[in-house]
Amino acid sequence: MKNTTINLLLAWLLLLLSAGVYADDYDDAMAALTDGDYTTAYRTFKRLAKRDHAEAQFQLGMLYLYGRGVEQDIQQGVTWLKQAAEDGYSYLAANELGQIYLAGQWVERNEAEAIKWLELATKIAEENEGEADEGCD
Repeated sequence: MKNTTINLLLAWLLLLLSAGVYADDYDDAMAALTDGDYTTAYRTFKRLAKRDHAEAQFQLGMLYLYGRGVEQDIQQGVTWLKQAAEDGYSYLAANELGQIYLAGQWVERNEAEAIKWLELATKIAEENEGEADEGCD
């Protein structure tokens, strides 16, 4: 029993420490992006995105779409945006996908697909708003 408790505490501590590292890495990647160092931003976002960091997935998708720090690859860009949106976290990713499909930018125009992503963006925004309201009591 004692070993199980110690193992759980160690796992929890590692999780907390890695979350802090991810936050620092994300902040560093955003600083690189702001400074126009797209290659550094790309590398860091990609590493985080592979670890299911939804905000990094969104940023990585945008880098692929615009060919910043990496060769432009529309399919990869859309794939990363979908991953971020499907994780139910990134309103920006779902909204961007909706706009892309609505305008037919980089993809074949598809109103049904646009509506699907825009509705998801609305759902995510409403859920996030509800969470923010809960903290205001």
